[in-house]
Amino acid sequence: MRSLPGRIDRYPGKMVLHLADKLVDLYASGADHVLDPFCGSGAIIDAGSKRNIRVSGIDINPFGVLLSRVKVEGFDAEHALNICNELLERAQCSDELPLQWDNKSYWFTPATLRKIEQLRFVAKGLQLCDTDAGRAVLLALGLSARPCSRADQRSPKPFISKEAIRTRKGKHFDPRRTIKKMLHELCGLYGERRQANVSILHLNVVDAARACRESLTCSHVITSPPYVNAQDYFRNSKLELYVLESLLPFRVDDIVHQFVGTERRLNRSLLSDNESKWRRDIVPKLWCLERRHARKALIVHRYIRDMNAAFLAIRDLLSPGGTLVLVCGDNLVGGTRIVTWKALNAMLESIGFTIFDQFEDPIRSRSLAPRRNGHKGLIKQEVVSAFRLNRDGWSGA
Repeated sequence: MRSLPGRIDRYPGKMVLHLADKLVDLYASGADHVLDPFCGSGAIIDAGSKRNIRVSGIDINPFGVLLSRVKVEGFDAEHALNICNELLERAQCSDELPLQWDNKSYWFTPATLRKIEQLRFVAKGLQLCDTDAGRAVLLALGLSARPCSRADQRSPKPFISKEAIRTRKGKHFDPRRTIKKMLHELCGLYGERRQANVSILHLNVVDAARACRESLTCSHVITSPPYVNAQDYFRNSKLELYVLESLLPFRVDDIVHQFVGTERRLNRSLLSDNESKWRRDIVPKLWCLERRHARKALIVHRYIRDMNAAFLAIRDLLSPGGTLVLVCGDNLVGGTRIVTWKALNAMLESIGFTIFDQFEDPIRSRSLAPRRNGHKGLIKQEVVSAFRLNRDGWSGA
């Protein structure tokens, strides 16, 4: 899988490709089945599949799932271009399928919005999500949302900056032209069919473990879980998600609160429930954070709760003696440095995992813009921790 250009691959917090390759080679070269329960844009999925390993991915973000599937499965470029031409031709005089979003007029001009909604109407009738070529066209449609919006084009998170107002105000951005351009780029990168033993599910890991346990049982898990308060995975993808809603089988209202590590739908009862003391033991700085920034502390409490539920589900999917590889760093929350990787490692050890290898992967070794290197809120490094699931089961904690 080659890297997508930045204007296409804006997926937040994605694993760099060379690290994904390294992890699969180090820990899963003889795996029967590798699972990435937070697969994002598919780096681990691709690294495993190109080594002829059976790979499964799970993610709650349908845009990430779509991006992963197009990248890893490939598609028939000629067929996709024909579908796109049919879509554009029909959309010129079609009805509209409105975006169910109160803020849509803030992000798109009336003319752009009308064309997007015409494209959505035709795309819905063509049932594009059913074929690999159709999914490529859907991805091109989703990817056209950002460049056709009023948003600043420099940042992964959409916002309307002074620079965007200065350079984009009064201009018309045509989604019909943009979708075709995006699809041509995708054809050059991934426009061929591939034989890959891959399954990618749009679910959260807890629900996936309940509904698909037999098919997801695996020998290896390799993943980089969400960061607490570092990336808002919904907000970063919201333009694409609202454009793709109803064209893929999801509703925004059903997923917006399921993203791990965000500050939505916080509940103050987390500060005093039966597991609050355990969470403070896992993250000792929570005591201090609660006194200084109670809301920020709630974000961490919820994150630890959600990740514990995810780890229990992952344990149920992993064969006894199986390998789990976790990539995680630290985070700045309310001015307090949370050493997230230590907290997650402690959680895993409390439920029956034993660490057998660990190394640091400095962020400075990656292509990070120099102007951001000194930003105190950036994650400075990631730690790779490799665990085995105890064969004699879990004694409880």
